[in-house]
Amino acid sequence: MHHFKNNTSSNLSQSISNGTIEMLGSPLLTLGMPIIYLLVFIISTPCNLVSLWILSCYTTHRNPTVVFAINLSFTDLLYSAFLPLQVVYHLRGNDWPFGQVMCSVSTLVFYCNMNGSILTTCAVSLERYCGIVRPLHTKHWRTGRNAVLICLFIWALVLLVHIPVFHKDITFPVLQLNVTTCFDIFPRHLFSSKLTAYLYFVTVLLFFFILPLLVLTGCYISIIRSLCHSPHDVTKDSKKQTILLILLVMLCFVFCYLPNILIQIMHMIYNAKGKTLYAYYKLSLGINSLSCCIDPFIYYFASREFRQKLQWKLCCVSEEHEEPLNSNFSEQRSPSVRHPDQTSTLL
Repeated sequence: MHHFKNNTSSNLSQSISNGTIEMLGSPLLTLGMPIIYLLVFIISTPCNLVSLWILSCYTTHRNPTVVFAINLSFTDLLYSAFLPLQVVYHLRGNDWPFGQVMCSVSTLVFYCNMNGSILTTCAVSLERYCGIVRPLHTKHWRTGRNAVLICLFIWALVLLVHIPVFHKDITFPVLQLNVTTCFDIFPRHLFSSKLTAYLYFVTVLLFFFILPLLVLTGCYISIIRSLCHSPHDVTKDSKKQTILLILLVMLCFVFCYLPNILIQIMHMIYNAKGKTLYAYYKLSLGINSLSCCIDPFIYYFASREFRQKLQWKLCCVSEEHEEPLNSNFSEQRSPSVRHPDQTSTLL
């Protein structure tokens, strides 16, 4: 997402500015990005494989948040599978050797993961808000079947937004460096005009970043307030664990996604003035991918059942010695407390 270049120009070497050449050779891209992507691949791939295995095969209650967790694990795993291609690309000096089809597929997977993960996390926060703050009014909505439909809708929406762009050739040859970039320089044919491109990215920024962040923040503030005012018969440890998990999710969003939101806005402003922050924007995308490493640990700390099944499978812990599942706050039932149904074990 840098500059628009006409790849039908008779003199490509003169169509690339010195700033673009300098950006493509930045150590942030050629060294920083491969390190981040390799780290994410090494950590997230086994963690998400194990998470998907436990969530799919060994959880007894397919409640909405378990369905959302399965969707997140699958999305993260799919994204991680394409990271080695990005590592090779940046280590070669931003030279894409895998062809235009793989460039489009890899980029599409990246944005599907980023936008789909944010929307799924937003759906989880809404489900937790309904389960803790308004359980009686929303119980009939919070079913595994509806969660599956929401996940399918999220996938359809993300693909509908991005496929019209990424089905085109998004590679670009830079003759001055003897490299072919992948979605780092826009061919002019990608959008009908520069205004169309700005409208596209502003729309994506609004609906896939800013609005979900507002929903996430509002839901979790309401949940924390509800927990703080809940009766004393709910154990302090359960409330503390729930609040800490909410803070962990918010910290993940702020650390992994917020830098990308802010830098993307600043980059658009700078780009309109003929300047660029693209190298820093790309670095923020690498930081964004760290969410793939954090998600499995959120599942572990959020779900007692997930934690017990994982210990049972990996550490040979006998199920007879497992801590009772009803010790979670979301599973403690009291006539005077409004909280989610017994099957809600994840935030």
